[in-house]
Amino acid sequence: MRVQTGAMVSVSQATNLNSNLGYGTQRPNLIADPNSSASRSVARWFDTSAFRLAPQFTLGSSTRNPVRGPGLQNADLMLGKTFRLTERVSTEVRAEAFNVSNTPPLGDPNGSFGSPAFGSITSAGNPRVFEFAVKVHF
Repeated sequence: MRVQTGAMVSVSQATNLNSNLGYGTQRPNLIADPNSSASRSVARWFDTSAFRLAPQFTLGSSTRNPVRGPGLQNADLMLGKTFRLTERVSTEVRAEAFNVSNTPPLGDPNGSFGSPAFGSITSAGNPRVFEFAVKVHF
């Protein structure tokens, strides 16, 4: 079983108004706590109204990683039995289930302020997977 908190997500402006000054990224202004959203969904993982466009010639007041992404809860299960066929030969039969609870491992939310997908989660990991195996030891 594995349980972990979400990774920190950086937020930057989609349009860098300071690129002509040599800045690679520009952060938006942070005006509220983006993680205080009570109703999280994949369409809006954090409070997107907590950010405002930083004007040209400013760096923006947002910290480097102001948003926490979704966590991970994963449980894997394996059931197996070894059968001895002869003194030197045995067979192992296994059934494995990965992500038993079928909890979707969501990707990080989009942190590009100004893009249409800002704040939404558009990717996920593998769903529940079953695997059956037979192994002969000799």
